[in-house]
Amino acid sequence: MLVTPELNRRNQWHSAIAALLLFTMVSAFGLRGGYVKYMIWGSLLGAATYWFLRRKCRRRLAVMQQPFSAAREAILRSRVGFYQALDEPGKARFRSLVQVFLDEIQITGVRTEVDEAIRVLVAASAIIPVFGFHDWEYHRLSEVLVYPTSFNQEYKTEGTEDRNILGLAGFGHLSGVMILSKPALLAGFSGSSDKENVGIHEFAHLIEQEEVSHGLPAEVPLDIMREWAGYVGRELSHPKSNQAHMNEYGYTNDHEFFAVLTEYFFKSPEILQQRDPVLYNMLRKMFHQDPASLMSHLRPRGRISRNSKCPCGSGKKFKECCQPHLTTS
Repeated sequence: MLVTPELNRRNQWHSAIAALLLFTMVSAFGLRGGYVKYMIWGSLLGAATYWFLRRKCRRRLAVMQQPFSAAREAILRSRVGFYQALDEPGKARFRSLVQVFLDEIQITGVRTEVDEAIRVLVAASAIIPVFGFHDWEYHRLSEVLVYPTSFNQEYKTEGTEDRNILGLAGFGHLSGVMILSKPALLAGFSGSSDKENVGIHEFAHLIEQEEVSHGLPAEVPLDIMREWAGYVGRELSHPKSNQAHMNEYGYTNDHEFFAVLTEYFFKSPEILQQRDPVLYNMLRKMFHQDPASLMSHLRPRGRISRNSKCPCGSGKKFKECCQPHLTTS
């Protein structure tokens, strides 16, 4: 998503070659006569091709060079623990990714206001799980709809008791669209350790869809994907094992399994690492991130009450679930 000097040079080179080839092909038709006319047409088409292939790269470079607003910086520093934990180069890269995402993805409120905080938190939800990849694109996404509350299968938010959906990554006729519940999005970044992060959950679904259409990022080793496929098969065949104590909703199918574990990996990495170090290490290699190490100094264990919900998402109290399994410092 970000344009590095190397990517910019590569784009310039590819665009110039494509423009030159088109100019040469068109001009070749003029060898039998009317050469000047074909030269002019070849030049115009070549220039248009160069502009077309360079437009996204140039736009992103311009967006990345724009000053990052104080309001956006304050939102990231106060609400996004992942951003707070990054070093200064990491923060600069995260800010550039936010700028590009918000420039290219439309975020629309449906019967609710979408302020700058909502926009930045949607962008953060998209960036966190792919921050370890050098070159990532959400090709399938064009718009995020923000609903005032949860909704049902018919996307209704009022007058029904079955409004139990907090987010949806669009499939079929909703392809290219994501829907997020505004209260659930805010709760995911509230700082409370027992809250889920619906934004990261839904963007995990898009990551999986991207893999189907565009292949794995080059950084993800094939042996890790084979290990992951075997792990998912074993876990879904024996859901009662659940040694990581993840939310049982993850055992609905392999898609939800990936999304719930991604959410867990970034929401409560220290808990997951203690519960299932093998699984944590697999996800660390898959995402090229180590959130437990990154977030450790921001998450003192003492802030989790013994009687609060366990941050692993099991629904049990912390003292009855993960606390006994944590090593004491």
